[in-house]
Amino acid sequence: MGTRFYISVDRSAVPAWPFTEQQLAGAVRRRWPESASAEVPSEVLEVDVRVGDEHCKITYHYDRQFFTFPDQEPLRVPVVIIHTLLRNLAPTTPAVWWTDYDGTPEPFDVQADAEQVAEDFGM
Repeated sequence: MGTRFYISVDRSAVPAWPFTEQQLAGAVRRRWPESASAEVPSEVLEVDVRVGDEHCKITYHYDRQFFTFPDQEPLRVPVVIIHTLLRNLAPTTPAVWWTDYDGTPEPFDVQADAEQVAEDFGM
């Protein structure tokens, strides 16, 4: 309990993602119109994404370009949401994920099937 997951651009390959926080917020609204997003003063975009009866909160730190979300059930929901956004906004930009307790970056394959990535996530 209390674990957080992080997904960021792979800085060993490229310096930054090619999208702005406004483009990210727009992509969320287009794909999940029932969702809400709010920019908070600390260079963070908080997104509450609703997918059918499920929802999850994802935070995007645009100053350092990473997503974060808490360990939650089902874990596949935030993974698929972030995968969908990255596939839309940065399909060829390498990404990595890690947990706060480990900190070891692992590849986050934006080119692979989102459901397969979610199934393999954290395993």
